[in-house]
Amino acid sequence: MSLRRQADALRAGKRSLTDELALLKARAAETAALRPLAWVDWERAAREAQVLTDQIGREPDRAAQRLLLGAWISVKDLFQLEGAPMKAGTEATLPPMSAASSAVVQRLQAAGALVFAKTNMHEIALGATGENPWTGDVCNPHDPARQSGGSSSGSGVAVAVGLGSASIGSDTGGSIRIPSAFCGVVGFKPTVGSVSLAGALPLSWTCDHAGPLARSVQDAALLHQVLSGRSLAHGRVARRPRLGVPRRWLEARLDAGTHAHFEALLALLATQADLVDAEPHDMDLPWRHYTPIVRAEAARVHHAALAEGGQGFSAGVLTPLQAGAALSAQDYIAALQARSAYMAELDAVLAGVDALVLPTSAIVTPLRGQDDAPTRHGRLMVREAVLGQTLPFSFAGVPAISLPAGHIWLEKGHSPKDGPAQGQGGPVAMPFGLQLVGGRGADASLLALAAWVEAQLAQAPTVETRR
Repeated sequence: MSLRRQADALRAGKRSLTDELALLKARAAETAALRPLAWVDWERAAREAQVLTDQIGREPDRAAQRLLLGAWISVKDLFQLEGAPMKAGTEATLPPMSAASSAVVQRLQAAGALVFAKTNMHEIALGATGENPWTGDVCNPHDPARQSGGSSSGSGVAVAVGLGSASIGSDTGGSIRIPSAFCGVVGFKPTVGSVSLAGALPLSWTCDHAGPLARSVQDAALLHQVLSGRSLAHGRVARRPRLGVPRRWLEARLDAGTHAHFEALLALLATQADLVDAEPHDMDLPWRHYTPIVRAEAARVHHAALAEGGQGFSAGVLTPLQAGAALSAQDYIAALQARSAYMAELDAVLAGVDALVLPTSAIVTPLRGQDDAPTRHGRLMVREAVLGQTLPFSFAGVPAISLPAGHIWLEKGHSPKDGPAQGQGGPVAMPFGLQLVGGRGADASLLALAAWVEAQLAQAPTVETRR
């Protein structure tokens, strides 16, 4: 059921939170090897479910106003949840924070949600793979040898395997959309600043966003309405939407399977929408300037731990933090100036279309431990092939969403991190993520367009590609 129908069913007495909690607990045990959860307290969840059940009986009028009534929702382990630990996927000492629940959690609970668990993540959110030496890798539910995406890795897996109806993640360069694409769920990154990050551990105050991972665009939109406190009723879709495709930039980036699948999706969309070439002249500018900004700001966030020697950070995180700490003020300012120029150019491009459309990742879901991947025109490092598709839009602060859009069939993988291969592989259908990018502040219109695209995909034959 959608989140709205779940709330209606609970008000009508057609759901049992006690029974649902038992199912959640069993599902958590079944999927524990994937490592989606960082923390859960089942006794606390049972108490909160009983309190909510009692409130519904005592205050039916109040229950009628709570949009997320009885929704089981997890949050990434960088959002403070009062009474629960926060590790952010690291063994390092985190900067001091208030013990009170984050603004995100408070809004969810005010809307009637049961925030029952915290999800695993890439260490301090500085990475896009979901691989973590402290917590263990968060594994892809479709093929555990492959990456779950990051840094909101556990959130993507939790939604995909039914550990709750939705999860809340953060997105600095793609950390909501990448795990959504790899795990086959919907992930929405709103316009920068539209959801409060109070009580969330920052990575980069310039590029950080918070948003939902959910099973449908409708659910993602409802969650965004709750988190932002903004109505989405004004969102509209043109009779024949105008979609911009950054073909020149994509030409040298996509692998063969991704390219073939994307072209099949464009052919499907072209029957109901106008497709035009549209992109800033230098789509690689964000890649050059994102890293200095994020590393410098992350180093400032964690300056106390770095000053003590950086104990508790893995080598893969400590090295970029140290590089950020060594960055000159002039280089940091130059990166911010480049960002301002890119934002203006991207805004102008987006003003001419209803949205940009592109694959969420340039390559099919990589294996855990994989460093590079073939494309149609050479090889790319996995980090660039994956993060490079999403970070331009976090860098610029515009809204973007990843939708499940069919599958690419692969042979079941074997991660180089798992030792010698055991047994035989077989075909596995890996989800394909289609990304839509909207104009600054046009979150309602982008969500409406995403729902339209979702409906077009649902009405058409399933798009599947074999690589």
